[in-house]
Amino acid sequence: MTHATEMADRVAIHELLIEYGAALDRRDFDGFGKLFGKDGIYEAGPSTTRGAEAGPLMRNIFATGPNATNTPNFHLFFNEVVTFDGPDRARARSTCVFMTPDKETKRPTVAVSAHYDDELVREDGRWVFARRTLKPITNGPPAPLS
Repeated sequence: MTHATEMADRVAIHELLIEYGAALDRRDFDGFGKLFGKDGIYEAGPSTTRGAEAGPLMRNIFATGPNATNTPNFHLFFNEVVTFDGPDRARARSTCVFMTPDKETKRPTVAVSAHYDDELVREDGRWVFARRTLKPITNGPPAPLS
C-alpha cells in the first residue's frame, strides 16, 4: 500500500466513523444501515443485528428509547486509531459521547459515552463496517436493539 493510498483510506475510514453518528443525528436510518457491509454485524451489549437491518432497529430505538424526544442531539467522536490488515481490511477503535439536551435546562448533556471496536472492509470500492461493537463507558449497558 502506497503512502497516498493509505492516507486516502484513512480519510475514507474517518468519514465512515463520523457518518455513523451524523446519520443517527439526522435520523437517516436508511443511510445508517448502508454503512454496514452485506454481512456486517452491529453489536451493542447483548443485542446483535446484521447489515441493513441496523437502520430499522435504530429507527425503533430512537422512536421509543429514553432519548426519543431529546432533539437536537449529536455524537462526538475522537481518539481514532486505525490499523490496516491488508489493502481491503482494517480495524479501528474510537471513543464517542452522545449529547442530548437536558429536559429541564436544555443544555447539552452527555447521555452515553462509549468505545467502538470496528472491523472494516472495502466492499464495492467503499469502506463499510464488517463488525461494529459498542462498549459503554458510562450509563450502564446499552439499550437492547429490539
